[in-house]
Amino acid sequence: MMNFRMPLILLFLTYNSLHAKPSIGKPDELFQMLNDNNGWDLISIREETTLSTKSIKGMDLVAFMVKQKTTIPTGIIQDIIMDVKNYGQYFNSVGPFIFKEINSERDWVEGYHLLPIDLPLIKDREYFFRVHANGYDLQDATSIVHWYLIKEGAKEKKMINSNSKDAIYLDYGAGLWMAEPINDDEYFLSYRLYLDPGGSIPGFAVELMNKMSIMNVFKDVVSEASRRNIATVP
Repeated sequence: MMNFRMPLILLFLTYNSLHAKPSIGKPDELFQMLNDNNGWDLISIREETTLSTKSIKGMDLVAFMVKQKTTIPTGIIQDIIMDVKNYGQYFNSVGPFIFKEINSERDWVEGYHLLPIDLPLIKDREYFFRVHANGYDLQDATSIVHWYLIKEGAKEKKMINSNSKDAIYLDYGAGLWMAEPINDDEYFLSYRLYLDPGGSIPGFAVELMNKMSIMNVFKDVVSEASRRNIATVP
C-alpha cells in the first residue's frame, strides 16, 4: 500500500546541486495560473468541500484546488499555516513526515520537509520552502498565504541533519490559500497547488497522491482552525 501523503504545503520539479546558493525567486507565472479562477474543472464534491483540477501550461501534471465556504477568521488560518515548527500537531491525516523551521522574519518562514516513501526502489523526497502571510504580489488581494519551494544551500542542508541520505531534492512548486468574500461574514476558502514529486513515479499515481494530499491538508487546517475559533468565542 502506498504511503505517500504530502502535507501542506508541497510538491515539486527538478533537482539542484547541494552547493548551490539558496534561491528565493517566486514562480510568478505559476502563481498567476493558480490564482486565476478560470480553467478549473470540478471533479468531486464531498459534503461542503469541492475538489477541482486545472491544466498548467507546459506541465504534464495538473494543479489541484480544494474549496469550501466558511466564516472562520482568516487570521486563524494564517496563524496555523505560518506555524511551521508545530505542523506535527496539526496535520494528523497526511501520513509520516518531518518538518523543521529553518529561518523566519516578520512575514515569512522558511522550513524543511522530508517526505519518507515506504515503497521499494522509490527514494524519499525532500525540499526547502518559504511561506508568506500575504498575497504573492501587490495585485493579489485575495490570497492570505502563499508558499513556494526554494533551492537548498550547503549551510541549510547541514542544519537539518536529514535522516535520508539519498532523497530526491525538489525545488519547484507553489501553493495559495485564498479567501474570496461572499458576504460580510462568509467567504470561500480555497487551497490551490501545483506539485510534482519527480522521479519515476507514473503520472496517474502522482495525481492520485496529490489529490489525497491536498484534501487531507485542507481538512486538517480547517479542523484546527475551527477548534481555535470555538475556543475564542465568549
